[in-house]
Amino acid sequence: MKTVLGFLLLVSFGSFAVKALTCYSCTSSLSNTQCNQNPINCTAGLDTCMTSVINVLGIHSTSKTCSTNAVCSAAAATNINLVVGGNQVTCCSTSLCNVNSSTVERLNLLLLVFPSALLALFTLGKA
Repeated sequence: MKTVLGFLLLVSFGSFAVKALTCYSCTSSLSNTQCNQNPINCTAGLDTCMTSVINVLGIHSTSKTCSTNAVCSAAAATNINLVVGGNQVTCCSTSLCNVNSSTVERLNLLLLVFPSALLALFTLGKA
């Protein structure tokens, strides 16, 4: 009886397959929707979905791929966020978790400077 139970236990555990991580994949796409047209199964050892968004003067270029947690974390540690551009890397570890494009959010320099300049001109014009 113990042998039969042991055999059934071994068969039941042996029949579970490990499902590979699935990530969206694209290179330098200007549209997050286009990036999400290409899901790929990550190869063994790649346990993280990585998304990189490069922003230059308001134009976003998105890349998505499978990665290791270590590589993605190292890339995310070098995120740059400047007024005229930046690079934002995000990491996640569940299938198709990189569906959203991580955009680099910041106040536009023109939105800060233009109203201030108008206010200064208006104030100086009254003096």
